[in-house]
Amino acid sequence: MNVLTSLLPYAAVLIGLVLFQNAWIALGLYHLGIIVFLALRRPSGIPGKMRRGYFLPLLIPGIVLCALAAPVMFLLWSYLSRPGISLSAWLPAYGLQGMGWILFIPYFSLIHPLLEEVYWRTLTGFDPYKRLHWKDMVFAGYHMIVLFSIIRLPWLLLFFLILTVASAFWRWAAQKYKGYGLTLLTHAVADASVLGGTLLLLHFNR
Repeated sequence: MNVLTSLLPYAAVLIGLVLFQNAWIALGLYHLGIIVFLALRRPSGIPGKMRRGYFLPLLIPGIVLCALAAPVMFLLWSYLSRPGISLSAWLPAYGLQGMGWILFIPYFSLIHPLLEEVYWRTLTGFDPYKRLHWKDMVFAGYHMIVLFSIIRLPWLLLFFLILTVASAFWRWAAQKYKGYGLTLLTHAVADASVLGGTLLLLHFNR
C-alpha cells in the first residue's frame, strides 16, 4: 500500500499539470487523495503530534535556511531557468492568474505543507531510519515533474538532492522530537519563500 500511495503526487501532477495544464487541478487531486488516504487509514494522534516537535535550536536555523529560497531564487533565476521562460507567461498558462493566483499563495503556503507533512509522515511513519530512505527520493521526485519545464537540467539534479535531504531531515525530526512542529513550520516557510521569490521575479519582470 505504501508504494502505491507514495505515487499519489505523481498521478496528481501528471493529470493536473501535464494533461490539463492546471496547477489547481494538480494540487486539488493531490490533496483529495491525501484526505481519502487519511480517512481510510485513520492514523491516531495527529492533533497531538502537531502540538509537539518544536525544538528551537533546530527550528530557528531551519526557518532561516528555508527562507533563503526567495533571495536565492531571485538572484540566480537567470542561471536556473530554461532559456525563454517567463513566469508572467508560465503561471497563467497553468491556471495561476487573477483570483486563482491570489488564493493560491496562502493555500500553498499554509494548507499544502500541513496536508503534505501529515501525509508523508504517516506514509514513512516514525521509523528508525536516520539515513536516506527510498521514500525521501520519491518525495523529491514528483517535484521534478513540476520543475522540468522551468529549470535547467543540471540544476534539477541539485534540487532533487536538496529535496531528498530535506525529506530525510523532516522524517528524522518528526521521529526524534515526536511531533510535526519543526517539520510543519520549516516546510511552510520553504513553500512561502518559493512563492515570495516568484512574486519578486514577477514584480521586477525578470
